[in-house]
Amino acid sequence: MGHLQLGDLPRTYHWQDVISLYEYAPDAPDLAAATLEAAQKGLELASREPGVKFTVWLMTQVTLAAKEKDFAEALKKLGIDVPTRPGLFDITGGLTTRIDAYVDSTAARTDTSEMCQMAAVETLSRHCMEQGRSLFGSGPEEVQDAVKELSTKTNFARFSRDFFSRFIYRYINYFLSRETSKHVGPGGSLPNIDAHTAFNEALKLHCRESAKIVQDFAGGWYSKTNYEYGITPEKAGNFAHVALKKLASELKREREKS
Repeated sequence: MGHLQLGDLPRTYHWQDVISLYEYAPDAPDLAAATLEAAQKGLELASREPGVKFTVWLMTQVTLAAKEKDFAEALKKLGIDVPTRPGLFDITGGLTTRIDAYVDSTAARTDTSEMCQMAAVETLSRHCMEQGRSLFGSGPEEVQDAVKELSTKTNFARFSRDFFSRFIYRYINYFLSRETSKHVGPGGSLPNIDAHTAFNEALKLHCRESAKIVQDFAGGWYSKTNYEYGITPEKAGNFAHVALKKLASELKREREKS
């Protein structure tokens, strides 16, 4: 992924702590928190990356665009090229292309920005499908209604929780996957593929539960900022920074109380 790599985590006590957890049955919450602690500096820098800020901003704007009578035209004003009556594939494809164009034009493509982009597209797609609409059978009106639902304070809060949980899972797993593969197989902490899959699912669930801490904050920020000032890329970047800081603190707190 990307042209600029996140690189290896420094050989510090914290990363050794992560590795040591594999010496017995690995625990997803401990690993998630320990990995984040080891990579915390990188995560804080990630929230300031142009690609991350732009993706979070564009995510907010798509939800607001769905409130307009001419959804397609509102999306085009954001630089998202879609047909006159866009379906879900049109919107997610256009969103991906728009973000790609931005990061390429600003030389802002990194692994972290791509993780953020994938999390945003995946979250939007999942929401539309969870509203009881088929990915293949949804009409343009149903898709617009589904996206429009995200423009309320409550639903944007839930949307943000889902997005940040997916983003942080991808971020953590980026580092963990390289270490986890060494412990899969007979005699390892993860004796088979099923155990490996179960561990990944546990980690994903833990990220989802920890991301609850950003839910209320996200809804309040979205509603207040849009009403009083309007959401700019810079404000969206500050929002992402605070949200990721809250999430990192929550994972650390969970680790310390275990």
